Amino acid sequence: MTETSAESWDGLLKNYLKAENLSGQSETFGCVGVNVDKVEMELELERGEEKFVFGMNVTNKVFLKNNKIAAPKEVIGKKITFEKVKAYNPTLKKEVDSLRIVKVE
Repeated sequence: MTETSAESWDGLLKNYLKAENLSGQSETFGCVGVNVDKVEMELELERGEEKFVFGMNVTNKVFLKNNKIAAPKEVIGKKITFEKVKAYNPTLKKEVDSLRIVKVE
């Protein structure tokens, strides 16, 4: 993980994985890192040469835990399949495209 500071933009600008980044209804990415800060968790993902960050919600964290990932660091090196779903966004007060983890291998 890149150290961040007020001296540089390094580590502050991230390419977050969104539903529109998937080429179909579902797609698999390689997990190359995990960042945990208090209750927040992000996965560092790769698809070929592309790099993404995925901010984990509670549903996706519980999915990993229930699929024999004993600790967050154990997801590194795994293949993670995401699927596009509709989820209610309380801020926008409507359903929006979202991503759900459906498989870990």
